[in-house]
Amino acid sequence: MSRIDAGRRRIEAIAADLPPGRFLLLNLAIGLAHFLVLFNAGAYLAMIPEVAGALGVNANFAIWPQTDFFVGMALAAPLSLWLAARQGESRSFLLIFAGFGISALGCAETTEFWSFILARFAMGFFGGLSIPLSLAILRHRYRPGHERLVRSLWGVAALTPFTLAPAVGGWLCTYWGWRSLFYLDGPLALALTGFVFLALRGLPSLPVRVRSMDWPGLMLLAAALATTQVTLDLGTYLDWWHSAHFWILTVIVAILWVTLWLWEWQHPQPLVAYRLFRHGNFFLGVVGVFAGTLLFQGMMALLVVQAQLVWGYTAFLAGVLVLPMAVTAKPASLISQWALRHWDAGLLAAVDLAGLALSCFLIATYDRDASYTALLWPQFVLGFFLGGLFLPLTRLALGALPESEAERGLGVFNLFRVAAQGYGIPILVGWLARVEQEVHHFLVEPGVASARPWQAATRALLARGLSPPAAKLQLARELSRHASFLAFNALFYACAWAFLALSALLLIFARPTTTAVTPSPAEWMREKMAEPA
Repeated sequence: MSRIDAGRRRIEAIAADLPPGRFLLLNLAIGLAHFLVLFNAGAYLAMIPEVAGALGVNANFAIWPQTDFFVGMALAAPLSLWLAARQGESRSFLLIFAGFGISALGCAETTEFWSFILARFAMGFFGGLSIPLSLAILRHRYRPGHERLVRSLWGVAALTPFTLAPAVGGWLCTYWGWRSLFYLDGPLALALTGFVFLALRGLPSLPVRVRSMDWPGLMLLAAALATTQVTLDLGTYLDWWHSAHFWILTVIVAILWVTLWLWEWQHPQPLVAYRLFRHGNFFLGVVGVFAGTLLFQGMMALLVVQAQLVWGYTAFLAGVLVLPMAVTAKPASLISQWALRHWDAGLLAAVDLAGLALSCFLIATYDRDASYTALLWPQFVLGFFLGGLFLPLTRLALGALPESEAERGLGVFNLFRVAAQGYGIPILVGWLARVEQEVHHFLVEPGVASARPWQAATRALLARGLSPPAAKLQLARELSRHASFLAFNALFYACAWAFLALSALLLIFARPTTTAVTPSPAEWMREKMAEPA
């Protein structure tokens, strides 16, 4: 028997209803489609300064397309399975991923900032719709008993894109221009749509349980998510709590969330099942994933952007700063799967959060004289503990629920996780800007000891023949860089203590969870759906 025949027989043994060639094509196309969506969640980070310059906006505004991408993903989560029930999972996926590709081409072609935001939001929305459908399609095409292989393939495509994306996106931005990302996204997404169509051609869509949609709840949720994101995005521009407009927006946000809570509490099939928060471990798991994701996403955005604007690195070198996480994140995820068979999920999550705190303390020691190599090492530690965090938090949250409520619990868990990715960036950017202003003022305030070196430097530059305006301009630039370094370090120190507080919260209040040697197929699918995007 030839190797080709042997390979064909192995494929036939695991493929449920597809010939070997179409089965391989489906796996490749679905895997690349999932990879492409998650890749776009991180590739844009390294491009923010270039996009700001090209579209004529401040770098603080150029983060809005990234935050709105995550808002789109959060809004898509409740609609995905409903669309599958109405149109079939295969047809829904084809339409949705074609929309993702068209949105990417819209990002590439636009010259206006607001139209770029809308196209980027559409990318997040269509990408968020595609993720549950792609996993369902892939899983349903394997014979029973081969879930472990699906688990391995999906796991490779989960954490890897985000950790690779900033480096690849930075390389594209540096050498081909930032629009090249979207020019590649569009044709590739449309081609993958065609490959999935060819692989599934002639096969009926598998039945999906038809469910009713809570349309008023969905409208309230969309309004609450979008208004919260807009309020946070405008925070730095409006000067946060010093602005009456920001207070008005905050009151509107509070009214929307309270109205959503009141509506969902009395609804027989709520879109956001708030009642599940009465389970202590579920509450702690959601708090952990929301706060942890918020801090991490904001930190990574600031690290990549500050490396360009303050430290002077190119987009490619700034993106490479995140690359070490790709080395350690996936091994840590595999170790976490093994450890959950032997130890408590709450304990493992607390250890991972403490490890993230250690990483932040290491990053907070950066200074102007640090070599580029020295900047890379803390990301190895960060990637290891990040890769091990999400599975214990998922097990902690969903393990507290009865099986009948697990699916709704997953929806709430994912909603807060994805929303945190959008909220974390403007919150930490605003915090950094505020601290930077305070440090800047402290360094030059008359009568403060820290101001004396700057006063002495001014006199030295004047003595060398510089005019007073030129001396002030040169010192102002150096002062801004120095204040940015100090504020950056202060931010990561604060994040470190926040991670330690989350770790202590789980250690003190989380109840022990039961361990299982191997999760059931339903448990496995829920855990995979909760992995970071």
